[in-house]
Amino acid sequence: MARVVLVNPPIRTQLGGVNMAGFCEPLGLLSVAAVLEEHGMEVAVIDGAAEGIGQEKLESRISEFNPDVIGVAYMMTELYPDSTEAVKTARLAAPEAKIVVGGHYASFVADKIIETSPDVDYVVVGEGEYAFSELVRSIENKHSVSKIKGIAFRHDGKAVFTGPREPIQNLDELPAPARHLVAKIRYGNLHYEGGYQLFNKNQSGLSSSRGCPFGCTFCSCTTFSGRKVRARSPEKVVDEMEYLVNERGVEQIFIVDDNFTMFPKRVMDICRLIKERDIGVDLVCEGRVDTASKEMYENMADAGCRFIFFGLESGSQKILDYYEKKTTVEKGEKAVELAQKAGLDVIGSFIIGAPIETEEDFQKTLDLATRSELDVIEMNLLKVLPGTELWRRFEASGAVGPEDWNKYLFISDVCDAHPREELEEWMKRANREFYIRPPYLIKELWRTLKRRRDMIIPMLRNFL
Repeated sequence: MARVVLVNPPIRTQLGGVNMAGFCEPLGLLSVAAVLEEHGMEVAVIDGAAEGIGQEKLESRISEFNPDVIGVAYMMTELYPDSTEAVKTARLAAPEAKIVVGGHYASFVADKIIETSPDVDYVVVGEGEYAFSELVRSIENKHSVSKIKGIAFRHDGKAVFTGPREPIQNLDELPAPARHLVAKIRYGNLHYEGGYQLFNKNQSGLSSSRGCPFGCTFCSCTTFSGRKVRARSPEKVVDEMEYLVNERGVEQIFIVDDNFTMFPKRVMDICRLIKERDIGVDLVCEGRVDTASKEMYENMADAGCRFIFFGLESGSQKILDYYEKKTTVEKGEKAVELAQKAGLDVIGSFIIGAPIETEEDFQKTLDLATRSELDVIEMNLLKVLPGTELWRRFEASGAVGPEDWNKYLFISDVCDAHPREELEEWMKRANREFYIRPPYLIKELWRTLKRRRDMIIPMLRNFL
Protein backbone atom coordinates (compact mmCIF):
# COMPACT_ATOMS: atom_id res chain seq x y z
CA MET A 1 0.00 0.00 0.00
CA ALA A 2 0.99 3.60 -0.52
CA ARG A 3 3.14 5.46 1.97
CA VAL A 4 1.84 8.98 2.64
CA VAL A 5 3.33 11.80 4.69
CA LEU A 6 1.19 14.83 5.55
CA VAL A 7 2.94 18.09 6.40
CA ASN A 8 1.81 21.10 8.38
CA PRO A 9 4.59 23.48 7.29
CA PRO A 10 7.11 25.09 9.63
CA ILE A 11 6.14 28.72 10.21
CA ARG A 12 8.44 31.70 9.94
CA THR A 13 5.70 34.24 9.19
CA GLN A 14 4.64 36.45 12.11
CA LEU A 15 0.86 36.23 12.48
CA GLY A 16 -0.10 39.75 13.50
CA GLY A 17 1.20 39.65 17.04
CA VAL A 18 -0.28 36.23 17.87
CA ASN A 19 1.80 33.07 18.19
CA MET A 20 -0.57 30.19 17.48
CA ALA A 21 2.04 27.57 16.61
CA GLY A 22 1.26 24.59 18.81
CA PHE A 23 -2.14 25.94 19.84
CA CYS A 24 -4.10 23.07 18.30
CA GLU A 25 -3.47 19.94 16.28
CA PRO A 26 -3.80 20.16 12.47
CA LEU A 27 -7.23 18.52 12.64
CA GLY A 28 -7.76 18.60 8.87
CA LEU A 29 -4.57 16.63 8.22
CA LEU A 30 -5.33 14.20 11.04
CA SER A 31 -8.82 13.59 9.69
CA VAL A 32 -7.40 12.88 6.24
CA ALA A 33 -4.80 10.61 7.84
CA ALA A 34 -7.51 8.63 9.66
CA VAL A 35 -9.34 7.88 6.38
CA LEU A 36 -6.08 6.88 4.69
CA GLU A 37 -5.31 4.50 7.55
CA GLU A 38 -8.79 2.98 7.23
CA HIS A 39 -7.78 2.03 3.68
CA GLY A 40 -4.62 0.34 4.89
CA MET A 41 -2.11 3.02 3.93
CA GLU A 42 0.98 3.80 6.00
CA VAL A 43 0.75 7.41 7.13
CA ALA A 44 3.01 9.87 8.94
CA VAL A 45 2.21 13.44 9.99
CA ILE A 46 4.83 16.14 10.49
CA ASP A 47 3.54 19.19 12.33
CA GLY A 48 6.38 21.52 11.51
CA ALA A 49 4.63 24.51 13.05
CA ALA A 50 4.13 22.94 16.47
CA GLU A 51 7.49 21.19 16.52
CA GLY A 52 9.33 24.37 15.54
CA ILE A 53 11.56 22.56 13.05
CA GLY A 54 13.33 24.14 10.09
CA GLN A 55 13.42 23.16 6.44
CA GLU A 56 16.56 21.05 6.84
CA LYS A 57 14.92 18.89 9.51
CA LEU A 58 11.73 18.68 7.47
CA GLU A 59 13.70 17.42 4.48
CA SER A 60 15.41 14.69 6.49
CA ARG A 61 12.13 13.58 8.10
CA ILE A 62 10.38 13.27 4.72
CA SER A 63 13.37 11.51 3.18
CA GLU A 64 13.54 8.97 6.02
CA PHE A 65 9.87 8.07 5.55
CA ASN A 66 10.39 7.58 1.78
CA PRO A 67 6.80 8.47 0.79
CA ASP A 68 4.92 7.77 -2.41
CA VAL A 69 2.66 10.77 -1.83
CA ILE A 70 3.25 13.97 0.14
CA GLY A 71 0.42 16.20 1.28
CA VAL A 72 1.16 19.80 2.28
CA ALA A 73 -1.34 22.12 3.98
CA TYR A 74 -2.05 25.54 2.46
CA MET A 75 -4.40 26.82 5.16
CA MET A 76 -3.98 30.60 5.29
CA THR A 77 -3.10 33.30 2.79
CA GLU A 78 -0.49 34.79 5.12
CA LEU A 79 1.27 31.41 5.34
CA TYR A 80 1.61 31.01 1.57
CA PRO A 81 5.40 31.58 1.66
CA ASP A 82 5.82 28.91 4.36
CA SER A 83 3.68 26.35 2.52
CA THR A 84 5.47 27.03 -0.76
CA GLU A 85 8.87 26.59 0.90
CA ALA A 86 7.68 23.30 2.42
CA VAL A 87 6.65 22.08 -1.05
CA LYS A 88 10.10 22.83 -2.42
CA THR A 89 11.68 21.01 0.51
CA ALA A 90 9.37 18.04 -0.06
CA ARG A 91 10.43 17.83 -3.70
CA LEU A 92 14.11 17.79 -2.70
CA ALA A 93 13.44 15.11 -0.10
CA ALA A 94 11.42 12.80 -2.38
CA PRO A 95 11.97 13.60 -6.08
CA GLU A 96 9.71 10.76 -7.28
CA ALA A 97 6.80 11.31 -4.92
CA LYS A 98 3.58 12.99 -5.98
CA ILE A 99 2.94 16.23 -4.11
CA VAL A 100 -0.63 17.15 -3.22
CA VAL A 101 -1.65 20.39 -1.53
CA GLY A 102 -4.96 21.29 0.03
CA GLY A 103 -6.65 23.27 2.72
CA HIS A 104 -8.72 26.40 3.13
CA TYR A 105 -6.57 28.81 1.14
CA ALA A 106 -5.52 26.30 -1.53
CA SER A 107 -9.16 25.60 -2.34
CA PHE A 108 -9.70 29.21 -3.48
CA VAL A 109 -6.56 29.51 -5.64
CA ALA A 110 -6.10 25.95 -6.91
CA ASP A 111 -5.64 26.99 -10.54
CA LYS A 112 -3.01 29.59 -9.60
CA ILE A 113 -1.03 27.07 -7.55
CA ILE A 114 -1.06 24.51 -10.36
CA GLU A 115 0.05 27.05 -12.96
CA THR A 116 2.80 28.69 -10.89
CA SER A 117 4.16 25.87 -8.70
CA PRO A 118 5.78 23.16 -10.85
CA ASP A 119 6.54 21.01 -7.80
CA VAL A 120 2.81 20.63 -7.04
CA ASP A 121 1.11 17.78 -8.88
CA TYR A 122 -2.44 18.05 -7.50
CA VAL A 123 -4.64 20.34 -5.40
CA VAL A 124 -7.53 18.98 -3.34
CA VAL A 125 -10.36 21.54 -3.38
CA GLY A 126 -12.74 21.61 -0.42
CA GLU A 127 -13.08 18.99 2.31
CA GLY A 128 -10.28 16.54 1.74
CA GLU A 129 -10.96 13.27 3.54
CA TYR A 130 -12.50 11.28 0.70
CA ALA A 131 -11.03 13.20 -2.25
CA PHE A 132 -7.46 12.74 -0.97
CA SER A 133 -8.01 9.03 -0.29
CA GLU A 134 -9.43 8.45 -3.76
CA LEU A 135 -6.60 10.44 -5.31
CA VAL A 136 -3.90 8.40 -3.53
CA ARG A 137 -5.51 5.14 -4.66
CA SER A 138 -5.65 6.40 -8.24
CA ILE A 139 -1.99 7.40 -8.10
CA GLU A 140 -1.09 4.02 -6.62
CA ASN A 141 -3.03 2.12 -9.31
CA LYS A 142 -1.91 4.50 -12.09
CA HIS A 143 -5.51 5.39 -12.93
CA SER A 144 -6.78 8.69 -14.31
CA VAL A 145 -7.83 11.21 -11.68
CA SER A 146 -10.21 13.03 -14.04
CA LYS A 147 -13.30 11.35 -12.56
CA ILE A 148 -12.46 12.22 -8.94
CA LYS A 149 -14.45 15.30 -7.99
CA GLY A 150 -12.63 18.07 -6.14
CA ILE A 151 -9.20 17.71 -7.77
CA ALA A 152 -7.13 20.22 -9.76
CA PHE A 153 -4.20 18.98 -11.82
CA ARG A 154 -1.93 20.06 -14.66
CA HIS A 155 -2.49 19.25 -18.32
CA ASP A 156 -0.32 20.85 -21.00
CA GLY A 157 0.80 23.42 -18.48
CA LYS A 158 -2.74 24.52 -17.66
CA ALA A 159 -4.87 23.83 -14.61
CA VAL A 160 -7.74 21.38 -15.05
CA PHE A 161 -10.46 21.10 -12.41
CA THR A 162 -12.57 17.96 -12.15
CA GLY A 163 -15.52 19.82 -10.69
CA PRO A 164 -16.76 20.66 -7.20
CA ARG A 165 -17.25 17.89 -4.68
CA GLU A 166 -20.28 17.86 -2.40
CA PRO A 167 -19.40 18.50 1.24
CA ILE A 168 -19.53 15.41 3.45
CA GLN A 169 -23.09 15.23 4.77
CA ASN A 170 -22.83 12.59 7.49
CA LEU A 171 -19.91 13.65 9.65
CA ASP A 172 -20.56 10.76 12.06
CA GLU A 173 -19.26 8.35 9.43
CA LEU A 174 -15.78 9.89 9.53
CA PRO A 175 -13.23 8.19 11.80
CA ALA A 176 -11.80 10.19 14.69
CA PRO A 177 -8.71 12.26 13.76
CA ALA A 178 -5.51 10.20 13.88
CA ARG A 179 -4.07 11.99 16.90
CA HIS A 180 -1.72 9.09 17.65
CA LEU A 181 0.40 10.40 14.75
CA VAL A 182 1.23 13.56 16.75
CA ALA A 183 1.13 11.96 20.20
CA LYS A 184 4.49 13.35 21.31
CA ILE A 185 3.48 16.99 20.80
CA ARG A 186 1.89 18.99 23.61
CA TYR A 187 -0.63 21.48 22.26
CA GLY A 188 -2.30 24.40 23.95
CA ASN A 189 -0.04 27.46 23.98
CA LEU A 190 -1.44 30.78 22.75
CA HIS A 191 0.69 33.90 23.20
CA TYR A 192 -0.07 37.47 22.23
CA GLU A 193 2.59 40.01 21.30
CA GLY A 194 4.28 41.28 24.44
CA GLY A 195 4.19 37.88 26.13
CA TYR A 196 0.55 37.78 27.32
CA GLN A 197 -0.46 34.13 27.53
CA LEU A 198 -4.16 33.35 27.14
CA PHE A 199 -3.99 29.56 27.28
CA ASN A 200 -1.37 27.17 28.61
CA LYS A 201 -3.06 23.84 29.20
CA ASN A 202 -2.70 20.48 27.54
CA GLN A 203 -5.24 21.17 24.82
CA SER A 204 -6.83 19.39 21.91
CA GLY A 205 -9.04 20.69 19.14
CA LEU A 206 -12.37 19.10 18.30
CA SER A 207 -14.69 19.63 15.36
CA SER A 208 -18.36 19.05 16.15
CA SER A 209 -19.88 20.65 13.04
CA ARG A 210 -19.02 22.21 9.69
CA GLY A 211 -20.57 24.97 7.61
CA CYS A 212 -22.00 28.44 8.20
CA PRO A 213 -25.19 29.91 6.68
CA PHE A 214 -24.45 33.59 7.22
CA GLY A 215 -21.91 34.70 4.61
CA CYS A 216 -20.20 37.65 6.32
CA THR A 217 -18.38 39.65 3.64
CA PHE A 218 -14.93 39.38 5.29
CA CYS A 219 -15.13 35.61 5.87
CA SER A 220 -14.50 32.66 3.53
CA CYS A 221 -16.00 29.90 5.70
CA THR A 222 -19.26 29.80 3.76
CA THR A 223 -17.38 29.53 0.46
CA PHE A 224 -15.31 26.62 1.77
CA SER A 225 -17.81 24.60 3.82
CA GLY A 226 -21.14 25.65 2.33
CA ARG A 227 -24.14 27.39 3.85
CA LYS A 228 -25.64 24.21 5.21
CA VAL A 229 -24.49 23.38 8.74
CA ARG A 230 -23.67 19.70 9.15
CA ALA A 231 -23.41 18.57 12.76
CA ARG A 232 -22.11 15.44 14.41
CA SER A 233 -24.41 13.74 16.89
CA PRO A 234 -23.98 14.78 20.54
CA GLU A 235 -23.04 11.17 21.40
CA LYS A 236 -20.18 11.12 18.88
CA VAL A 237 -18.91 14.49 20.06
CA VAL A 238 -18.87 13.48 23.72
CA ASP A 239 -17.34 10.07 22.89
CA GLU A 240 -14.39 11.96 21.41
CA MET A 241 -14.17 14.29 24.42
CA GLU A 242 -14.16 11.31 26.77
CA TYR A 243 -11.35 9.69 24.81
CA LEU A 244 -9.29 12.88 24.83
CA VAL A 245 -9.60 13.33 28.60
CA ASN A 246 -9.31 9.70 29.73
CA GLU A 247 -6.80 8.38 27.20
CA ARG A 248 -4.74 11.43 26.28
CA GLY A 249 -4.83 13.49 29.46
CA VAL A 250 -6.30 16.55 27.76
CA GLU A 251 -7.20 19.41 30.14
CA GLN A 252 -8.83 21.78 27.66
CA ILE A 253 -10.75 21.26 24.41
CA PHE A 254 -11.04 23.97 21.80
CA ILE A 255 -14.17 23.43 19.72
CA VAL A 256 -13.13 24.68 16.30
CA ASP A 257 -16.61 24.95 14.74
CA ASP A 258 -17.48 28.11 12.83
CA ASN A 259 -20.48 28.42 15.15
CA PHE A 260 -20.76 25.88 17.95
CA THR A 261 -23.88 27.51 19.41
CA MET A 262 -25.87 27.39 16.16
CA PHE A 263 -28.35 24.88 17.60
CA PRO A 264 -28.88 25.58 21.33
CA LYS A 265 -30.72 22.29 22.01
CA ARG A 266 -27.83 20.31 20.53
CA VAL A 267 -25.35 22.26 22.67
CA MET A 268 -27.39 21.49 25.79
CA ASP A 269 -27.55 17.80 24.84
CA ILE A 270 -23.75 17.77 24.59
CA CYS A 271 -23.49 19.48 27.98
CA ARG A 272 -25.89 16.98 29.54
CA LEU A 273 -23.81 14.04 28.28
CA ILE A 274 -20.59 15.64 29.56
CA LYS A 275 -22.10 15.86 33.04
CA GLU A 276 -23.64 12.38 32.91
CA ARG A 277 -20.24 10.90 32.07
CA ASP A 278 -18.46 13.12 34.60
CA ILE A 279 -15.91 14.40 32.08
CA GLY A 280 -13.77 17.02 33.77
CA VAL A 281 -12.38 19.33 31.09
CA ASP A 282 -12.31 23.03 30.24
CA LEU A 283 -14.07 23.96 26.99
CA VAL A 284 -13.43 26.90 24.67
CA CYS A 285 -15.71 27.70 21.74
CA GLU A 286 -16.96 30.33 19.31
CA GLY A 287 -20.56 31.42 18.96
CA ARG A 288 -22.83 33.93 17.27
CA VAL A 289 -24.64 36.47 19.37
CA ASP A 290 -28.03 35.89 17.76
CA THR A 291 -28.29 32.39 19.25
CA ALA A 292 -27.77 33.74 22.78
CA SER A 293 -29.66 31.83 25.46
CA LYS A 294 -29.46 32.11 29.23
CA GLU A 295 -30.27 28.41 29.61
CA MET A 296 -27.68 27.35 27.03
CA TYR A 297 -24.90 29.44 28.57
CA GLU A 298 -25.70 28.15 32.07
CA ASN A 299 -25.54 24.58 30.78
CA MET A 300 -22.24 25.31 29.04
CA ALA A 301 -20.69 26.82 32.18
CA ASP A 302 -21.94 23.89 34.25
CA ALA A 303 -20.33 21.45 31.79
CA GLY A 304 -16.94 23.18 32.00
CA CYS A 305 -17.00 25.84 29.29
CA ARG A 306 -14.51 28.52 30.26
CA PHE A 307 -14.23 30.89 27.28
CA ILE A 308 -16.55 31.85 24.45
CA PHE A 309 -15.44 33.96 21.48
CA PHE A 310 -18.00 36.35 20.01
CA GLY A 311 -17.42 38.01 16.64
CA LEU A 312 -18.88 41.37 17.68
CA GLU A 313 -16.94 43.13 14.88
CA SER A 314 -18.22 46.67 15.55
CA GLY A 315 -20.26 48.86 17.87
CA SER A 316 -21.79 50.60 14.85
CA GLN A 317 -24.86 49.11 13.19
CA LYS A 318 -23.82 50.75 9.92
CA ILE A 319 -20.58 48.75 9.94
CA LEU A 320 -22.30 45.50 10.93
CA ASP A 321 -24.61 45.95 7.95
CA TYR A 322 -21.62 46.61 5.66
CA TYR A 323 -20.17 43.27 6.77
CA GLU A 324 -23.60 41.64 6.31
CA LYS A 325 -23.44 40.20 9.82
CA LYS A 326 -27.24 39.83 9.95
CA THR A 327 -27.30 40.78 13.62
CA THR A 328 -27.40 43.92 15.76
CA VAL A 329 -25.24 45.76 18.26
CA GLU A 330 -27.93 45.24 20.90
CA LYS A 331 -27.92 41.46 20.38
CA GLY A 332 -24.16 41.43 20.81
CA GLU A 333 -24.34 43.36 24.04
CA LYS A 334 -27.10 41.10 25.37
CA ALA A 335 -25.16 37.93 24.48
CA VAL A 336 -22.11 39.18 26.39
CA GLU A 337 -24.26 39.97 29.41
CA LEU A 338 -25.99 36.57 29.40
CA ALA A 339 -22.75 34.66 28.92
CA GLN A 340 -20.93 36.49 31.71
CA LYS A 341 -23.85 36.10 34.12
CA ALA A 342 -23.72 32.37 33.42
CA GLY A 343 -20.04 32.31 34.40
CA LEU A 344 -18.34 32.32 30.99
CA ASP A 345 -15.36 34.51 30.20
CA VAL A 346 -16.08 36.39 26.98
CA ILE A 347 -13.54 37.29 24.31
CA GLY A 348 -14.88 39.95 21.96
CA SER A 349 -13.40 40.10 18.49
CA PHE A 350 -13.58 43.35 16.51
CA ILE A 351 -12.62 44.39 12.97
CA ILE A 352 -11.35 47.88 12.21
CA GLY A 353 -11.09 49.49 8.79
CA ALA A 354 -14.30 49.16 6.78
CA PRO A 355 -14.08 51.69 3.93
CA ILE A 356 -17.18 53.48 5.24
CA GLU A 357 -15.97 53.49 8.86
CA THR A 358 -15.54 56.88 10.51
CA GLU A 359 -13.94 58.04 13.74
CA GLU A 360 -17.46 58.08 15.22
CA ASP A 361 -18.01 54.43 14.23
CA PHE A 362 -14.68 53.45 15.78
CA GLN A 363 -15.60 55.24 18.99
CA LYS A 364 -18.86 53.28 19.10
CA THR A 365 -16.83 50.08 18.90
CA LEU A 366 -14.60 51.18 21.76
CA ASP A 367 -17.64 52.22 23.78
CA LEU A 368 -19.25 48.81 23.23
CA ALA A 369 -16.09 46.99 24.36
CA THR A 370 -15.80 48.97 27.58
CA ARG A 371 -19.54 49.16 28.29
CA SER A 372 -19.92 45.40 27.91
CA GLU A 373 -17.05 44.76 30.34
CA LEU A 374 -15.59 42.10 28.05
CA ASP A 375 -12.90 39.91 29.60
CA VAL A 376 -10.57 40.07 26.60
CA ILE A 377 -10.76 42.02 23.34
CA GLU A 378 -9.16 41.06 20.05
CA MET A 379 -8.76 43.95 17.61
CA ASN A 380 -8.14 43.04 13.96
CA LEU A 381 -7.43 45.10 10.88
CA LEU A 382 -9.80 44.32 8.01
CA LYS A 383 -8.23 42.07 5.39
CA VAL A 384 -9.27 41.28 1.82
CA LEU A 385 -8.66 37.58 1.22
CA PRO A 386 -9.51 35.04 -1.50
CA GLY A 387 -12.83 33.28 -1.01
CA THR A 388 -14.51 36.28 0.62
CA GLU A 389 -17.24 38.53 -0.75
CA LEU A 390 -14.96 41.52 -0.14
CA TRP A 391 -12.35 39.95 -2.43
CA ARG A 392 -14.93 39.43 -5.16
CA ARG A 393 -16.13 43.04 -4.88
CA PHE A 394 -12.65 44.56 -5.02
CA GLU A 395 -11.69 42.18 -7.82
CA ALA A 396 -14.72 43.33 -9.82
CA SER A 397 -13.74 46.96 -9.27
CA GLY A 398 -10.17 46.33 -10.41
CA ALA A 399 -8.65 47.16 -7.02
CA VAL A 400 -7.54 43.53 -6.72
CA GLY A 401 -5.73 42.11 -9.74
CA PRO A 402 -4.87 38.62 -11.02
CA GLU A 403 -1.36 38.99 -9.57
CA ASP A 404 -2.68 39.49 -6.03
CA TRP A 405 -3.85 35.92 -5.38
CA ASN A 406 -0.90 35.09 -3.10
CA LYS A 407 -0.71 38.42 -1.25
CA TYR A 408 -1.90 39.07 2.27
CA LEU A 409 -3.91 42.21 1.62
CA PHE A 410 -5.08 44.65 4.26
CA ILE A 411 -7.93 46.99 3.39
CA SER A 412 -5.44 49.87 3.12
CA ASP A 413 -3.68 47.97 0.29
CA VAL A 414 -6.77 48.06 -1.95
CA CYS A 415 -8.69 51.11 -0.72
CA ASP A 416 -7.48 54.59 0.24
CA ALA A 417 -10.27 55.34 2.72
CA HIS A 418 -7.91 54.77 5.66
CA PRO A 419 -4.11 54.89 5.66
CA ARG A 420 -2.51 51.90 7.37
CA GLU A 421 -0.95 54.17 10.00
CA GLU A 422 -4.37 55.52 11.00
CA LEU A 423 -5.81 52.02 11.43
CA GLU A 424 -2.84 50.85 13.48
CA GLU A 425 -3.22 53.89 15.71
CA TRP A 426 -6.90 53.02 16.20
CA MET A 427 -5.84 49.49 17.18
CA LYS A 428 -3.31 50.76 19.73
CA ARG A 429 -5.79 53.25 21.12
CA ALA A 430 -8.46 50.57 21.52
CA ASN A 431 -6.16 48.23 23.41
CA ARG A 432 -4.79 51.04 25.55
CA GLU A 433 -8.19 52.47 26.50
CA PHE A 434 -9.72 49.05 27.14
CA TYR A 435 -7.01 47.39 29.19
CA ILE A 436 -5.58 50.35 31.10
CA ARG A 437 -8.78 51.23 32.96
CA PRO A 438 -9.07 51.10 36.75
CA PRO A 439 -12.36 49.08 36.66
CA TYR A 440 -10.79 46.48 34.35
CA LEU A 441 -7.56 46.25 36.32
CA ILE A 442 -9.45 45.87 39.62
CA LYS A 443 -11.67 43.16 38.10
CA GLU A 444 -8.67 41.22 36.81
CA LEU A 445 -6.88 41.50 40.16
CA TRP A 446 -9.95 40.20 41.96
CA ARG A 447 -10.33 37.32 39.49
CA THR A 448 -6.68 36.39 39.97
CA LEU A 449 -7.06 36.38 43.75
CA LYS A 450 -10.17 34.19 43.51
CA ARG A 451 -8.49 31.68 41.21
CA ARG A 452 -5.35 31.53 43.34
CA ARG A 453 -7.02 31.70 46.75
CA ASP A 454 -5.98 28.15 47.69
CA MET A 455 -2.36 29.26 47.33
CA ILE A 456 -2.63 32.88 48.48
CA ILE A 457 -4.63 32.40 51.73
CA PRO A 458 -2.12 29.94 53.31
CA MET A 459 0.70 32.32 52.36
CA LEU A 460 -1.03 35.27 54.03
CA ARG A 461 -1.58 33.23 57.19
CA ASN A 462 2.18 32.94 57.55
CA PHE A 463 2.32 36.69 58.12
CA LEU A 464 -0.63 36.98 60.53
